[in-house]
Amino acid sequence: MASAKYEREYGQHLVEEVIKGRMTRRQLLVRASVFGFSLTAAGQLLAACGGSSSSGSSASPSASGAPAPVMGGTLKLIGPAPITDPDPVTIYDQGGIVLVTQFLEFLIALNDDNSLRPVLAESWTPNDSLDVWTFKLRQGVTFNDGTPFVAKDVVTTVERLLDPKGGSGGAKSQWGGVLSPGGTKAVDDTTVEFNLDKPYADFPYTVSNGNYNTAILPSTYQGDILKNPVGTGPFMLDQYTNKQQATFKKNPTYWGKDAKGQQLPYLDGLVYVMVEDNSAQNLQLQSGAVDVQPQTVFQGAQALFQDPNLRVDIYPGTGIREVAFNQTKEPWKSGGANLWQAVAYCLDRPAINKALYDGRSNLGYDTFWEPTVFPGSPTPPERAQDYDKVKQLLADAGQPNGFTAELTVAKYLENPQLAQLIQDQCKPAGINIKINQISYTAFYAGSDADYYGTTPWIVAPMTIVEWGSRPAPGIYAAAMLLPDAVWSSSHWNNPEFASTFDQYESTIDEATRTPLATKLSTLQQNDTPIMLPFYISQARTQKKTVYGITGPGSFYCDCSAAYMVS
Repeated sequence: MASAKYEREYGQHLVEEVIKGRMTRRQLLVRASVFGFSLTAAGQLLAACGGSSSSGSSASPSASGAPAPVMGGTLKLIGPAPITDPDPVTIYDQGGIVLVTQFLEFLIALNDDNSLRPVLAESWTPNDSLDVWTFKLRQGVTFNDGTPFVAKDVVTTVERLLDPKGGSGGAKSQWGGVLSPGGTKAVDDTTVEFNLDKPYADFPYTVSNGNYNTAILPSTYQGDILKNPVGTGPFMLDQYTNKQQATFKKNPTYWGKDAKGQQLPYLDGLVYVMVEDNSAQNLQLQSGAVDVQPQTVFQGAQALFQDPNLRVDIYPGTGIREVAFNQTKEPWKSGGANLWQAVAYCLDRPAINKALYDGRSNLGYDTFWEPTVFPGSPTPPERAQDYDKVKQLLADAGQPNGFTAELTVAKYLENPQLAQLIQDQCKPAGINIKINQISYTAFYAGSDADYYGTTPWIVAPMTIVEWGSRPAPGIYAAAMLLPDAVWSSSHWNNPEFASTFDQYESTIDEATRTPLATKLSTLQQNDTPIMLPFYISQARTQKKTVYGITGPGSFYCDCSAAYMVS
């Protein structure tokens, strides 16, 4: 919950934004959740807005008309194996994330609509200048080895992630320039204070499961997660067979309870079956051998939608395929924004959406501030395929006859098909895109001595990088568009964007944030360091007898309240 000051002052501000028509009731709930408002306090804000008391939100597809929970049973999930040993500090792939988050937890979790809910933190509150955030921790929680969960565990988790000699690329992508080593303090056993390098209004998102490397580990963690899988989560890792299967059993001392006070989890255990090929996963679902596929790829999944025994839940996800122009490499270095935009205007975005997702995803126009996926964002100019404009842009870039560029892509998900569509749509403009398709492992490989200076997804001239859902546009921008972003495949450096971004994150006043968001969106779209042709609607497939899995698609797969009925 927020402090009394924020419940009064910021709450009143949110209500005024709704009454003046500048914010929806759903947006109010999301913003209130970021600042730790309790459900009761958020409900009071809605009531103060007048009109219907409903937020206008929709429940998780699995929750609609769900029967009463049933105790017992073992749920079988299927997905890819972790690429490496699933160290929570360094994991970045779906298999590793789904696996470790069954027995590890976060301070905060994302709901299906990207609002926030407390998990290991019960409340969080900023100071007036938004550069100090104080978190009150849930009491009475123990790790599955019996050790009490205390503030020291949070501090050591954060410091481990920020360690300049190692640490986590994922965490650093969110905390670069925001939180430095030594900035996290244990005030007492149940209070943690984050002293930031600068004001940051979206900080709570960065310690949620939206920043998946921030799972809380015991202070004694030594990097041996498979030998000592100690966590606070609803399940405990029982057995792990590399590249084959992981089994979990119920954590008998789990702190969580449902709304009626029933002890969680409902299930006795989980099995995670590791299968790389999506088609093979789909066949196992159809045969009944497994119960849940946390991430369903639309291509090749038509039979799943038609299977009477399966339910495909679709979430308005914010996942993307980032098509990056590396501005330190030719032809993009000398061609400038005219060349980047030329490729962008070659794209027939509705056709790409139809080909890859049967038209189910939201179109993107090369900016993170997209209102169809992040409500309240300014509406950007649409970008239709326009070969006449491409011709002019090529001439302005000094390439009137077109040019050749290499696009490096991993053989993973629908990325190769997207590369082929880009190649086909650029060809009529005289732009020759040569596709360099490599394995997923090779795409993300790099030397231990200089990973970010050697890995293809960061250093290749043009790439397609898959990103799972992120909860806010600023989270994406911090990860890949700021000058110090460790995950920048474009290597874009726009000082005006960076300074405007700092202003955007330093205020909670929505009337101030909106014009700043408009400026950020315009700067990003005008330069086009990356293309964002669409925002992916996330799909999760399960048997119709499975209920209670939460999380907005992709690698968010919370089974703490999952259950099966006969």
